[in-house]
Amino acid sequence: MEFKREDFLKKKGQVTIFIILAVVIVVAVIFLFFFLREPESSTTEEVSPKSFIQRCAEDLVIESVEIILKNGGKILPEQTIQYEGENYTYLCYQEDYYLPCYNLYPLLQEGIENEIKENSKGKVQNCFNLMKEDYESRGFSISGGATNFSINLFPNSIKINLEKDVEITDKDISQKFEDFSFEIASPLYELINIAREIVNSESQYCYFEYNGYMLLHPEYKIWRIDYDGTKIYKIVDRNTGKEFKFAERGCVSPPGI
Repeated sequence: MEFKREDFLKKKGQVTIFIILAVVIVVAVIFLFFFLREPESSTTEEVSPKSFIQRCAEDLVIESVEIILKNGGKILPEQTIQYEGENYTYLCYQEDYYLPCYNLYPLLQEGIENEIKENSKGKVQNCFNLMKEDYESRGFSISGGATNFSINLFPNSIKINLEKDVEITDKDISQKFEDFSFEIASPLYELINIAREIVNSESQYCYFEYNGYMLLHPEYKIWRIDYDGTKIYKIVDRNTGKEFKFAERGCVSPPGI
């Protein structure tokens, strides 16, 4: 049987076509499998409870911090003086004449941390309730344990310590979450420390050299005015514009002297 070159080339071309067709079919199958199959249930991207809680709780904590700054470290001021329509909380006070003032809040930072916590905790707990409603409305099952909440002030930041055992289930997939803590930027720590220095100096020496302090620390502005036997202070963080204001009364001369 005579072998013709044309028959060989024809068969070779047919084999090549079959190979190309096979490759196309394999590629098509892979495409259909990975791109056109029904998506599996996944909670990885849908479930982000920490982000939900942070967005909710951050605004509530900041709200409490703004009250603290305005009221000299107190949510509900107890002893104040009014000047130009604003109330200033006494941090150091002495009723008698000539005597230095008495530091009313020697643990000022710890007290402020607790004030922020107590004013925020009910609202922060409600953030978890809102999160539960949100996820359940989307078909998730959610359960949780007790909430542990506290506040710590650090340089340039406030740490919100927030722990709660939360389990979120979507069909057969469950995820557990525990740590919801986060930080927010704030000059509150520094402003409190300056206020503490002022109070300590006023209670010992009846005076604080605020002009000298500003020369050494130009990032802060300290404003003071004497009014009705009281020294009214405002401490301003120049970078953020946040201010902490309070009053002190001590070493006062009797009227007419």
